[in-house]
Amino acid sequence: MSDFDVIVVGAGPGGLSTAAYLATNGKRVLVLEANQVVGGSTQVFRRAGNKYEFDVGTHYIGDCHQGGKVDTVLRGLALDGRIEFLRQQPDGHCHVMIPGTTFRTPTGWDTYLARLVEAFPDEEASLRRCVGVLGSLTNQKKGWTFLRWGLRPITKLFAACGLSADAQAVILGENGDYTWAPSRTPAVFHANFLDHYLMAGAYYPRGGGQVMAGHLVDVIQSHGSTVRTKARVAKILIRDGKAAGVRLASGEEISAATVVSNADYIRTWRDLVGDEHLTRRLRRRLPRLEMTLPMFTVYVALDVDLRERDLPPLAWIWPDVDNDGYYRKVAAGEVPERMPVGVSCPTAKDDRGTHSAPPGYSTLELVSWAPPQYATWNVSTGPADGGHYSQDEKYLALKHQLTEAVLETTTALIPDLRERMVFCEASTPITQERFTLSTGGTCYGLAPKLSQLGPFRPDVTTHIPGLYLTGGSTRFMFGIAATLYGGIRTASAVLGRDLESEIRAGVVFANEELLTAGGEDWDPLVASKPSSPIKRRPRRDRSHT
Repeated sequence: MSDFDVIVVGAGPGGLSTAAYLATNGKRVLVLEANQVVGGSTQVFRRAGNKYEFDVGTHYIGDCHQGGKVDTVLRGLALDGRIEFLRQQPDGHCHVMIPGTTFRTPTGWDTYLARLVEAFPDEEASLRRCVGVLGSLTNQKKGWTFLRWGLRPITKLFAACGLSADAQAVILGENGDYTWAPSRTPAVFHANFLDHYLMAGAYYPRGGGQVMAGHLVDVIQSHGSTVRTKARVAKILIRDGKAAGVRLASGEEISAATVVSNADYIRTWRDLVGDEHLTRRLRRRLPRLEMTLPMFTVYVALDVDLRERDLPPLAWIWPDVDNDGYYRKVAAGEVPERMPVGVSCPTAKDDRGTHSAPPGYSTLELVSWAPPQYATWNVSTGPADGGHYSQDEKYLALKHQLTEAVLETTTALIPDLRERMVFCEASTPITQERFTLSTGGTCYGLAPKLSQLGPFRPDVTTHIPGLYLTGGSTRFMFGIAATLYGGIRTASAVLGRDLESEIRAGVVFANEELLTAGGEDWDPLVASKPSSPIKRRPRRDRSHT
């Protein structure tokens, strides 16, 4: 008999959230993570003798206000008082910079419209019509506005409203947060993306992205379950048509009647489950699925405290206003000479100083996107399948070329960037695949194209009894807030109960007396590298009706 009721494959935020809710509801859970640290794209890494710390993907988060999705997730686990989210400048959490215009994205749809009109006064009527449609789409899933505009590309709405290229570029300025071409993005998706931050602002977790994973590990392990790192799953076992456990790359088999996959969606079915267990429809669909474009990120440390310059904590810089053109080129495997860049400065996001650099220094995460094709990177076999790439001359040359392009764009915001730079390192789509085993190096999962949204997007349940999904490729979407919340929905499906309704009714599933994470000496990165199973506590009945 297995020592576990549930095995969770992959420890991104969706997997950890799912495991935490199952563990606090009496299930014995085993979380298996191939990497040496949990957290997925929310993790951090340190360099120069731990002098600098960088967030891999936690740049800003929405839905952290009271009653929001993140708040709901934390309250049910008794973490709402343990993880602090810092509200980023309400008057302009992100600066969108296009040639000749800098736009500060505020909180609230009315303020957003007023600021757009201020930036483009000659387009007031067009802007009012466009923003009116977008605002309506956040509240409608049917009706005339939704039927006419919701499922059409956002670029079609822009054209109908007669918006200039500059105004379009500003409204699309933060769409690098989902790395998908506007001409292939339904207007309803971009409307809800805008609403994610306009609704109640943007936030950043005090102490960096690893804080969330560290606390979730504490919840899981303190409630009698186990998290294992450096434990890559090679196969999800299917016996008599049902989930039966997993086989690790080491050959070890672990049985459980329920398996939750937080692994890459395509790899889950193609590699972990196997073609013989797929439905005919799923077998036909897999090759046609498209993933969001992968990120190219440059990590930089400067010998100056950027807070003294009143630097915005977040910015998107566009060398020109052809937003869609960048995506078309990259998707085709081309490398643009100039790169759009999202600038994230952890140093400027923490009012108590910084966890990421010593006094007088700053860190930056500079994000863009790059072709996913192996051929572009001169790679024949990806690292998920054992391929080697890091010393290839053509790979290194392209990596250097893109790094220089990203740095050049960033000088529009920090002119003396190169002079003050004391550390620089870059990661490619191949790097992302190496650490997360994601298809094409994507960090968001399935792209938000019409045929992969709503009822066409995978549910958390599957055709195989006992096998469930969680993470950014499910119908609860990608991004930190969405995947954390999706974990509640997956756990609800496993348990056969609506956990969210119970949380909103005041139920707290975790026993706060068992929690130990936090405090001055607590290091979330160390806590996110569990090396051995904990001593099990007696199993308790934590069911709720």
